[in-house]
Amino acid sequence: MAGWVRFADGKATILTAGLGVALTLLMTNARTITQAIEKGCPAVCVVGGLTAVAVVSFLYTLFWLVRAIGPQKGVTYTGLNRFAWPTLVKATPEQLIGHTNTVDVQTDAWRQAIDLSILADRKFKACGHAIQGFGVLIVLGAATIATAIGFTT
Repeated sequence: MAGWVRFADGKATILTAGLGVALTLLMTNARTITQAIEKGCPAVCVVGGLTAVAVVSFLYTLFWLVRAIGPQKGVTYTGLNRFAWPTLVKATPEQLIGHTNTVDVQTDAWRQAIDLSILADRKFKACGHAIQGFGVLIVLGAATIATAIGFTT
């Protein structure tokens, strides 16, 4: 399960790099976009509208990427688990010894597997939303730049 969590993090990291490239592309063309908007109607409506929706899709994508990459340390149960570090943060050695004497190692392992599968599911869902937002951003970003160039030439 830990491999699936890392795989989701890897996807989100690559997508974050792509988001940076898309933002750089838009910022590089910000002057052209601004010049087109300054031309008045219909450029304000078309280029301004595309820019506004592109910014919203950027923020949407960023939100979901932060959700995917952000640390998540919750577990679905109370009590100790020798494999789940969040449950061990405030534990004493005596508590850990008592836990290992009363709870089977397989029980802890399966609890951890379940927690990691829940975490992987959450991360993959966030990546799915981010990919949709990224796709919209790429299409709208290209349309914004192309339309702005069309209005300024």
